[in-house]
Amino acid sequence: MSEIVKTKGIILKRIDFSDSSRIASLYTEKLGKLSCIIKGARSPKSKSGKIADILNLLTVVIYNKEGREVQIISEIDLINHFTKIKADLEASSYAFSISEIIDQLIPEHEPNNKIFLATEKILNLINENVDQAQFFFTKYLLFIIKETGYEFEFESCSQCSKNLGESEKVGFNYELGFLCGDCSKDHLINFEFEKELFNFIICLSKRIEIKNYKSADLDKIIFFLEKYLSYHVDQFKGLKSIKFFKS
Repeated sequence: MSEIVKTKGIILKRIDFSDSSRIASLYTEKLGKLSCIIKGARSPKSKSGKIADILNLLTVVIYNKEGREVQIISEIDLINHFTKIKADLEASSYAFSISEIIDQLIPEHEPNNKIFLATEKILNLINENVDQAQFFFTKYLLFIIKETGYEFEFESCSQCSKNLGESEKVGFNYELGFLCGDCSKDHLINFEFEKELFNFIICLSKRIEIKNYKSADLDKIIFFLEKYLSYHVDQFKGLKSIKFFKS
């Protein structure tokens, strides 16, 4: 069975294929994540080749055939190529990390309107506020963790149910989750959070306006979330784009 589908899509990565074409990994609104061939994209005169760049937001018409490994793009139009992101090295590192997250965490052929719209929104926010790229990326990473089924329990200790807000320090164990100060003494602690940092990560996970924050605190939270995903998700191999920027 085959169908022609017009949908928005974000290019996650691409490779050259044959002398004239490219294969792109796309995260689309209607079909989820899939691989597509863009015929003639390597030609110097090709319109599709010029706009089929990583991170670009596009409208594509896909000839989608069930069971075929690589689908065919018949039409492609540019919506946004996020020029401000691509002109800023730090913003680029976080935006490319978003494409890595989608590529590693989202299964193929499983459309999720909420995740797609959130990804489109966060790229627009970073493009409009490149100086806050790290902040928006951290919020997005927490959102993805929740939406893919790895959500945290922030309210109470996983062992004694004590309100974690009452602890001066909060521990975290990969298997048990967050632990109050007392329970932390009896278990292996993979990460330890001072009260201020723990409250900050809670605020980031919610729709709370945050005006003042430290880049160093965001670095700690991103590091924690990356290690958490690496522990629980076999296919998650970390965020190379951020490591490249930090090196």
